[in-house]
Amino acid sequence: MNKNYLIGFIVIILLGGCGMMEKDIASMDSKDLPDVPAFQDEFTREFMASIDKVSDGYYLFNSKTGGYTLPFPEDAHIDQIHYEKVKDHYEGIKFGSDKEKITGESYTVYVTYENPTIPVETDIQLVLAGDPVHYDGEFDKREYDDVTHYFARQKYISSSKKTSVYHFFGAVDSKDTNQYITYTYSVRCPDEQKGCDYDLDEIEQEVEKIMTSVEFNNEERSD
Repeated sequence: MNKNYLIGFIVIILLGGCGMMEKDIASMDSKDLPDVPAFQDEFTREFMASIDKVSDGYYLFNSKTGGYTLPFPEDAHIDQIHYEKVKDHYEGIKFGSDKEKITGESYTVYVTYENPTIPVETDIQLVLAGDPVHYDGEFDKREYDDVTHYFARQKYISSSKKTSVYHFFGAVDSKDTNQYITYTYSVRCPDEQKGCDYDLDEIEQEVEKIMTSVEFNNEERSD
């Protein structure tokens, strides 16, 4: 057999096998998958790219738009009712669990991905990031190799004064394309009267680690 042909055949088999492995996660028996909500929830496992962790407590989430990946908490599941997708240029997801990694309390995360045909001004991105939590203040700008991260946090106290929520939110903007995400990471304090002794800086660092690990595919929208 021609040596070049043989090498090419082997490459095709290997690539095909890797692709098949990822595609098969959604159809695998739950008992053969990691015993965590990210894989035991039938809808959430459709987004899991691999059964191998990317870091302690996180697996790789692969957007159904094909536009980005991010570290996904093993204890979380995606809310199918609130999932939205428009072709390959828009996706909205909501995920969370009853036990946040640092505080042990319930938390919810909203992530919105967009890949517009023309660049969206930073000011508009920040309005989109702040509106869900009624925030009109300043954002901290943090530069990374491939993305720019705009971040803020604030506390919301319920009208009953009995509970509160700490919001960590912002935008992650690709430096190479028009792609960006906005997000809100919210942690509940169940007893505002007693108070919750959370290490907010530690939570912020965890959120920063997740959101700045987003990898865009750096492909411009074609339509």
